Amino acid sequence: MPRLLRYFLVWLACTAVTVTAVFLTVGYVVHSTAPMPPTARTLPTALGGATLAPSTTSPSPTPSASRTPAPRPKPSPSHTPTHTTPATHPAPKPSTPSTPAAPDCRDGGFGAQTVQSQGGQVTVRWGAKAVCLVSAVPAPGFTTKTAQGSADELSVTFSGAHHRSTITATLYPQPKAVIAEVSW
Repeated sequence: MPRLLRYFLVWLACTAVTVTAVFLTVGYVVHSTAPMPPTARTLPTALGGATLAPSTTSPSPTPSASRTPAPRPKPSPSHTPTHTTPATHPAPKPSTPSTPAAPDCRDGGFGAQTVQSQGGQVTVRWGAKAVCLVSAVPAPGFTTKTAQGSADELSVTFSGAHHRSTITATLYPQPKAVIAEVSW
């Protein structure tokens, strides 16, 4: 075998081994350091103390057991006291103005979904009558703005220096998320 051909085959074998080793190493590093998408956590509700375990895999979420105590039975008329004393001080009224109730996405619905855009990532939950924001994570260099005009429509906008991504999640006529990407 000529000397030049031997050198070429040795070079080719070394190059193939090097490329394979680099490919496997880079693949391992990229896979092991990939960021995990945000997930919905178990959150207590403000009114009843019940918790939900949001699920991104099942189409209908299942609420976990409620921590609220069972309602007390009403006393029978024979146990009702006949003599009552009036209260000396009226109960104080809350000083904070009432806020509108947040949309309820706990019961029924489509479930949760994560939507990726160039400007960031949004996780939304579709309930039976409302769309709720679980998380909005902007990409580096982007800011986040959310808007919810009605309970069945949610809009998240990621704005950057030369790009804007808008993700709109609607409930009617069917649960869906639409991504609009605009660059200038």
